[in-house]
Amino acid sequence: MKLTPRTLALTLLKLILMVALLALVLRQVQWHDVETVNALGERLVMPGLASVLQNLNWLYYGLAAFCLLGSLFTCALRWQRVLAILGLPFTGREVIRLVFIGDFFNNFLLGSLGGDAVKVFLAVKSRPHKAVIVTSIFADRLIGLIGLTVHASIMLLLLSWQGAIEGRRLWLPAMPIVIISGGLLVGGTLLFASRLHQALNLQKLAHRVPMGLHLQQASASLRLLFGSPRPLLPVLLLTLCCQAFSISTVVFLGACLDLGLPLIDYLLYVPIIFILSAVPVTPGGIGVLEELCLLYFAAAANPNKVLLLALLFRLTVLLCSLPGLVAFWGYGQKATAIRSELEKMEGEE
Repeated sequence: MKLTPRTLALTLLKLILMVALLALVLRQVQWHDVETVNALGERLVMPGLASVLQNLNWLYYGLAAFCLLGSLFTCALRWQRVLAILGLPFTGREVIRLVFIGDFFNNFLLGSLGGDAVKVFLAVKSRPHKAVIVTSIFADRLIGLIGLTVHASIMLLLLSWQGAIEGRRLWLPAMPIVIISGGLLVGGTLLFASRLHQALNLQKLAHRVPMGLHLQQASASLRLLFGSPRPLLPVLLLTLCCQAFSISTVVFLGACLDLGLPLIDYLLYVPIIFILSAVPVTPGGIGVLEELCLLYFAAAANPNKVLLLALLFRLTVLLCSLPGLVAFWGYGQKATAIRSELEKMEGEE
């Protein structure tokens, strides 16, 4: 596979950042039990990572894996609804297969292009509407982002109104929520403000810039999608279900580890962790998820258990994405064509 100097430099930078974050995470972990004495002279034992591993509750782990699979199925059905609104009907079996394949490549392919590129390649084989399919994937991710942001905003407002959160515990979640909300507001304004489009003469500009016509088509598809409230209702309901499954996954993993965090902490911080760890600053988000879990949860729980929570979540995601390998294998000779296409796309970046 041919790599341009820019792609190679970006990959190396991501790997360096990943190693630095992992080193920072590992420095905060105690591998063995540590005994301390409190002000009353009582001996307290802080369990290390090895002790935590020996006391896992496998029933709760099974429930966590079930919820994660549930989130993948509901996300697939949501994408199916988005495709239908944009005029590309796919069967439930097709989208579930594509979502699991995409999830597998997102987790096991550490290149700059992953599951989304594979989903586009396979979907276009049966529906030759590449721009609309790419837009549908972007829109599906955008809807998920909006849902998580709204969820976290509501939880933060409720907690601050009740005085249950203040000081550092307030601004730590508030800062990313404000930044993301501002970005969504600006993006929505640019998308739907027709007068602004006319003032900037975007239609003529689209014919002059590279990929301009594709961007114009994508913009029209997004306006069609978000400008139809009634067809969007099932999409919103599926988004709520997907979020409930995703957050429940982390709740059950916490119960598996006997983490002792209150439910309200999961409801507030997990959506923020999901949003921030999705930013591709390292391959697969490795190191980012772990550091975010320590940042938001370590003050209220054993840091060793918090780290193990992040690692268990990552392991569960990997295990639940394995059906995607089976689905991909079913494509036979097409698998070789997909690999060649991905290498070509990465080489042209």
